[in-house]
Amino acid sequence: MDDWEKYFAEHPAPAHHAVACEEMKAFCQKHVNEKRNIALVTSGGTTVPLERNTVRFVDNFSAGTRGAASTEYFLNHGYAVIFLHRDESIRPFFRHLNSRVLDALQEGPGGLLQLSPAHSAQIRPIWQNYQMVRAEGRLLWLTFTSLSDYLWLLRSATQCLQQHAPKALLYLAAAVSDFYIPQDKIPEHKIQSSSGPHTVTLQIVPKMLSPLVSIWGPELFVVSFKLETDEKKLIEKATGALQKYKHDLVIGNLLHTRREEVTFVTEKSSSLLRLMEHQKAEKIEIEKLIVEEVCNRHRKYIKY
Repeated sequence: MDDWEKYFAEHPAPAHHAVACEEMKAFCQKHVNEKRNIALVTSGGTTVPLERNTVRFVDNFSAGTRGAASTEYFLNHGYAVIFLHRDESIRPFFRHLNSRVLDALQEGPGGLLQLSPAHSAQIRPIWQNYQMVRAEGRLLWLTFTSLSDYLWLLRSATQCLQQHAPKALLYLAAAVSDFYIPQDKIPEHKIQSSSGPHTVTLQIVPKMLSPLVSIWGPELFVVSFKLETDEKKLIEKATGALQKYKHDLVIGNLLHTRREEVTFVTEKSSSLLRLMEHQKAEKIEIEKLIVEEVCNRHRKYIKY
C-alpha cells in the first residue's frame, strides 16, 4: 500500500462527502452536455487538528485571494468552475463587498437602506455577472476546513473531471499543509494545559500530486503553484516539481512580488508574466493575466 493510500485508509471521508460527490457529478455532466470547459480551482489554507473534537489546530494560512479572483476570470472565459475553498476564506464576487460596504450605504425613501449612486455603479456589473453565472449554473461551491477534508474532495473532484478530459483542468492554488498528525496520535478531547507542556510530532503528508497526475487524473491539464522567498530557488524548485510529478505547468511566485509578477514554468521553458505600469494604474489584477495565459495553454492542450 502506498503512503497516500495509507493516509486515506487512516482518515475517514468528511461528513456529507457522498453528497458533494453527487453534486460534482451532476455539475460536470451538465456542462459536458453544454460543451463547456471545466476548471477546478482550489483556494485557501488547510488546518491540521490537534484533537479529534477540535479546539486547537495548526493552520496553513491563506486568505484565498488568488483562488477567488482566478475563479471570476475563468468564468469570464466561459468555463464552468468547481470552487473548492476553505470555509470563510475570500470568495469570488463577494470579495468586492468588503467591510467598507457599510460606508457605501445611505438611507433612501421610507428609511430603506441603499447603495450610494457611486457605489451602485461600481457594484452593478459585478452583480450582473454573478446573476448570469448563477442562472447558467456555472459555479459549484465546495468547502473544506481540515487537510483531510481537502484531500478527500480533491481526489473525488479529480476522478470526476478525468471522465471529461481533456476539456477539464485543475488550478491548484490552495495552501496545503505539508505536515499532519496520524489519527492514532491525536487525543479525542481538548488538550489540558494543566497537564503541562505538550509535545506534538508532525508527520510529512504524502505527496498527493503524484497519484493525482498518474492515477486520478492522468489526462487532465494540471496547474500547480510554487511560492518561494528566494528568487534563486524558484525556477529550480518549479522545474524539479515538474520533473518529479510530470504535470503540465507550475506557476512560480515570490512572496513579496506575487501580486505583480509570476513565472510560468514548464519542463522546457520559463517565462515571466508581469503587470505593466499602466495596468497597475488601471488596477488590473495579476490573476486576470494568469488565467488568460492558462486558458490559452489549455486550448492548445485540448487540440493536441
